[in-house]
Amino acid sequence: MNKLILIALFFTGLACAQITPEFEIGAKGVFSGNLNLNSDESSAVSDFSDTQLLMGLRQKLYNDWRAQFVLGLQFPDANSNLGEVFYNNIFIQLEDRTNIVKVGRTLAQTNLNEFPTLRDDDAQRFTYALNPFSDGVNTERDQYANVLEYTRIFKQRFFVSVHGENFYDSIEPDDFRLNSMGLTLMYRVPESQQWNRNVVQEVGLSYNNYFTDRPGYTDDFDASVKNLLFSTTINLKPDPINFIDFRFQAIQNFGWDEVSVLNDYFDYTRTESTALFGTFRYLRQKLERPHFQLAFGGGYKALPNLAIDSDQLLFIANGFYRLGENFDVGLQYRYADNKGFTEDLFGKSEHRVQLAIVYSFSRIFNKQFGDREDLLNLEHNYIR
Repeated sequence: MNKLILIALFFTGLACAQITPEFEIGAKGVFSGNLNLNSDESSAVSDFSDTQLLMGLRQKLYNDWRAQFVLGLQFPDANSNLGEVFYNNIFIQLEDRTNIVKVGRTLAQTNLNEFPTLRDDDAQRFTYALNPFSDGVNTERDQYANVLEYTRIFKQRFFVSVHGENFYDSIEPDDFRLNSMGLTLMYRVPESQQWNRNVVQEVGLSYNNYFTDRPGYTDDFDASVKNLLFSTTINLKPDPINFIDFRFQAIQNFGWDEVSVLNDYFDYTRTESTALFGTFRYLRQKLERPHFQLAFGGGYKALPNLAIDSDQLLFIANGFYRLGENFDVGLQYRYADNKGFTEDLFGKSEHRVQLAIVYSFSRIFNKQFGDREDLLNLEHNYIR
């Protein structure tokens, strides 16, 4: 009798183990000393913004689907009004082999590429379709939104995504209605196959439509701010030891013809603009592990509808060296120049030098599933 009880308990334990969710934790520490040399004044600060903690639970459902819950918190920029901690990821995701449904707060599809910069907002005005409802105080308002998103996957490489977002509105912060919709088409080599270093790593096209209140217009489409994005990553030298790639993104903001003067950040996001940004990256791998990385790139943004000539330039160069498993030190130089109305908003020019330490960690407990990507892939990466 006792043996029967033990056997029953054993199989009960196995059954419980099968329904226990998979648990994943990820952490990223980004610490830098920033020396800013502006045209007006200079400063030196200690910066740990973008440091974050991510936690995820995944559960097999009673069919071919699985569910995932993700909770993430991030330390925002020191001069933001987001408080000490910003919850950057809070969402539920349902997925099977060819479908993904996501509801909650996470990165919006306002940027299609990941550039080799220290922080993902180092080139934000050139690499993101900017939130026209934001006053520009917080970079997170351009990156994150409350999303309702459906993605269909074809042959594990072609992604078609229909998405609606609620971007934060600085004038009506308690308005949670969808104020943006879009469509994204993406070809991307799966994470598990990136070691092959295909020449074309990814190509993407995205359309974002922001439902803004345009004076004198009643039709929602005509009153909207519209952005079209094109992005690609090309492996110029797909060598397993000495690897070189080129990343490029273009953003066309169709904007409003009547905005010819930039009185504030709202005007900046709602006037017509064309932004181009590209980077070259060299990665040296030693014993099949990343050893060090060098990158340089630049961007140009033109605003043709303004009453006086206005444009922006950006140049970034950096290097990261891996001291240990997922532990990097880096040095980055950034130069920004603004002309015309953009000088009034952002200052004439800025030189920034940053000495950084970056540590990333992720671990899966009770692993049950193969992964399209891990938690840290939700956010910005460095050497990989």
